[in-house]
Amino acid sequence: MTVARVGGRVLMVDESERVLLIHETLEHGGTHWLTPGGGLEEGEHPREAAAREAFEETGIQVTIDDDAEPVLTTRRDWSWRGVDYDQIDHFFLVRVPDGLSVQPRALTEIERETLLGSRWWTVADLTVTAELLVPSDLGAVLRRLLTDGR
Repeated sequence: MTVARVGGRVLMVDESERVLLIHETLEHGGTHWLTPGGGLEEGEHPREAAAREAFEETGIQVTIDDDAEPVLTTRRDWSWRGVDYDQIDHFFLVRVPDGLSVQPRALTEIERETLLGSRWWTVADLTVTAELLVPSDLGAVLRRLLTDGR
């Protein structure tokens, strides 16, 4: 069974131009790093889901303007407990101050089972890591966004 899903995600970048990523375990072994975010609730816009999920997963309150457009849209397939997901993710760039601590507020059951931690990553870190990143070209994406000044 495949479930179509739409997600909102936050590229949360601090003043030192580091992006916050969440470290999760995968169901069949291994781990990955991805931005805060998740699936839309009924009636939600991707930017609303991105801000809500960022707070639930990190405890960091972000504001995404009502007219903000995604800086990146990707498609990914993933699965959990026999359910396959075909997910379209909309990413929104949000600037935050340095020194914010991550304290999850309202994790889902899946998130409680899979969360390993979080880390602020530089573009250089992202481009040389052997870790699995979602999306895999996140370093190049972030470099482009920071260079363009968006």
